[in-house]
Amino acid sequence: MICFSFETIKSSRDCKLGFRNLMGCVLKNLQKYPKQAGVTVTEIRQAIIAGENEDAVAIADTLINRGVKPEEIIVHGVTKAMEYLDKKCTIRDFCLLELMLAGRAAMDVIDRLYAEGTATDDILFDTDLYPGKKIILGTIKGDIHEIGRNIFSMVMRSHGYQVIDMGKDVDPADLVMAAIDHQADFIGISSLITTTIPHVREIRRLTVDKGFRTVKIIAGGAALQQSNAEYLNVDHVADTAFDGLHYIRSI
Repeated sequence: MICFSFETIKSSRDCKLGFRNLMGCVLKNLQKYPKQAGVTVTEIRQAIIAGENEDAVAIADTLINRGVKPEEIIVHGVTKAMEYLDKKCTIRDFCLLELMLAGRAAMDVIDRLYAEGTATDDILFDTDLYPGKKIILGTIKGDIHEIGRNIFSMVMRSHGYQVIDMGKDVDPADLVMAAIDHQADFIGISSLITTTIPHVREIRRLTVDKGFRTVKIIAGGAALQQSNAEYLNVDHVADTAFDGLHYIRSI
């Protein structure tokens, strides 16, 4: 990256200043990537944890060009970064912004692997490394909040789950039909508003009416966390995105 245009140099003093700026830029990038040819998956993990999405993608590109397999990048880079955040995100240490930035970095890496054609569904979802399970996700009808749903989607995708995000203000019937169409293993519901609870409770009835009894229903969000699984007629109420991940892994 060139940080200085030589066209702006009009004097010896300007030249010296420009040279110092240019060298400062070069040294800064060398410090971030001391030896591009020698970067490892550890660096991509660190970049994701730091929320440096552009750096993480650049490192992923370098690793791919060196012949590192996409599954190795995801398993030992992306997933390990999210596991670190899982351990860190206790009630006391939880940082929403940190998790969002790391989640963005993780997703940018995965999206780059897909965009470049280096990763396929077979690699990410049909090997022993990944569970191959599908999740229908949506903010329930009557609520337009998205942050919690987006974080959960990031966490699940970074661990290899296929997430079909239906967006916000989703009718219960649409969630159930999507689950049937995709033969999903889970339906994830998010809400921050207590008035949406009747819509949440309706989902189980709809799955039963449609004969789709095997799907598991997970609820999350401040409003739903005030209740319990039995009252909401769901299988699990997640306290955090990682709590939802742990439940899904236990199935």
